[in-house]
Order: sequence, then structure tokens, then C-alpha cells
Amino acid sequence: MQSLLKAINRLMMRVLFKAVVRPSVPLSLRRRWVRALLAAVGGPRGIERTELRAGEVPMLRLRAGAGSAVGPLPAGERDAILYIHGGGYVLGGEGAYAGFAARFAEETGADVYLPDYRLAPEHPFPAALDDVFSAYTAMLELGHSPGRVAVIGDSAGGGLATALMLVLREMTVPAPAALVLISPWLDLTLSGASVAANDRLDPVLRHDFLGEGGRAYAGDLHRSDPRVSPLYADLRRLPPTLVQIGSDEVLLDDSTRFADRAWAAGVEVELQRFEGMWHDFQTAAMTLAISREAITAIGACIRRRLADEGGPGVSRG
Repeated sequence: MQSLLKAINRLMMRVLFKAVVRPSVPLSLRRRWVRALLAAVGGPRGIERTELRAGEVPMLRLRAGAGSAVGPLPAGERDAILYIHGGGYVLGGEGAYAGFAARFAEETGADVYLPDYRLAPEHPFPAALDDVFSAYTAMLELGHSPGRVAVIGDSAGGGLATALMLVLREMTVPAPAALVLISPWLDLTLSGASVAANDRLDPVLRHDFLGEGGRAYAGDLHRSDPRVSPLYADLRRLPPTLVQIGSDEVLLDDSTRFADRAWAAGVEVELQRFEGMWHDFQTAAMTLAISREAITAIGACIRRRLADEGGPGVSRG
């Protein structure tokens, strides 16, 4: 049964996503379409949604209901997750990823914060990075201890999450206890061999869409600049990092190269590769057991890292 569901999901993503996100389709239409698709994916029930602001950045706080393991504790006593969504830097926003992000609130009992960062091409670098930095510091100002905070990013959000760690290091802001990267886009130059090799295998991403998003976000920067392509950055002193990737992904080599470079830089990094799976397959948790297993693995990693309050989350300057 799961094999059939996997085939159906693969076909649906190819028809409903990959065929639509091509640059020839007007961006406004693609944005509405992707928001509708993500809303259809849904999320767990019993999630409390609160609208907040991090400076000028709108942000949702997602909190599991009374049935969760964690009750209504003060912020300083609660675990927290900053979730940075994907979308090639040009799609997403307006709470589109709330249903998926809420799965991590249910899985961990943590408060999940979902910032609505500014999108390219209207707002190229450093707008999105500035916004997620504001969101992270706002969480600390709310009373969350960095030793009880994790950062999760998927796709372009994985690149932003990694770039955020570099900014925190540069500004000597206390780092979170854990970093989780889901199918991260870490190299805007698209130099990985898997970009071409997996172009037909991946039912989600397309080369021209990535090229469009990379150019739009990088703006005046070269796309190899470490600020937009953190694969090329100095990766020393990153938090303990979990990377999840599907074997059929266009961005497979972004993750494998990053894991190798991070490990060589002394980072505690774990790479989980899921055979036969595609970009951001975790969003299919409503129907696929392997997607739920991947989310459970992320939850276990976060709970383990956040168990020791004030431990790995202290500043690594």
C-alpha cells in the first residue's frame, strides 16, 4: 500500500508542483497556487496559532494544545523552534507552511515560530536573512533560552538557517542548541552534479526555477558568495546539525558536500539519506509512513539536544 501511495504522491508532485513552478508562469499565480497546495497538505489538529511581530516581521507562534507533553509554561521554561520555510526565496509566506511547521510543535511539544520573511525578487539579499535574524532575536527577547532553541529550515529555508548561524557567530549572539536542515539549498551556483543527474528523478524541483530564485535572491552578489551560498562559508562552530535528504533530489549534492565540509570543520553533523525520496518529501506526512518517520527522527534529535538546558546552546564564540 505504501508503495502505491508513494507512486501517487510522486505523480501528484510532478503534475501539481513541478509543472507549475516554471518561470514562464506568472509569479503571482505561482505564489497563490503553492499556498493552496500547502494548505491542502494540512497539519495536525489542536494547534494554537498566535500572531506576533518580530520588529516589522510578521510571525506565527504554533503551540500544541492541552494534550501535548508540555503545558502552558513561561517562555524561559519552554523549548522553542524557529522554522524557516522554503520556496526558492520567491514562494511561500503568509503562513503557507503553518500546517507543516505545526507537525514539529506536535512532535516535540515546543513552541514553533514561523516568520513571514520578505521574498525576492521584490526584496533581494539581505532582506530574508535580516528578517530571520530578527525572528531569532525576538524569540530570545520573549524569554526563550538559546540552549532550549532549535532552528529548522527546509530547502531555501535551509540555506537561510545556515546563513543565520554564520551571522549569529559573527555578531556573538548565543547560538541555538541544534540546527536541522531538510533538503537544504546551500549552493545557489547549482554546481552539484545531482542538479543535472536527478533532474528527471526529482518530481518537485526544476533547474530553471532554481536559477530564477538564485538570481532573484542574490541580487548584486555573486551566487557563490558565502552569505547566499553557505556551502562555501567557514563552517566552524556551527551547532550540532541534522541533515535530511532524499536520494532522488536535485539538491542531493548540496547536502552531501555540506556534511563533508561541516564534519571536516569539526561540526557534529548527521546526514540521513532516504532512498527513493524526493525534495521536501516530509511534507507528505499525511499519507506516507516514511515522511512521518523522518519527522519523528527530527523530533527525537531536537528533544535530545534541548534536554540539557544551557548546554550546547551557549555561545560558541
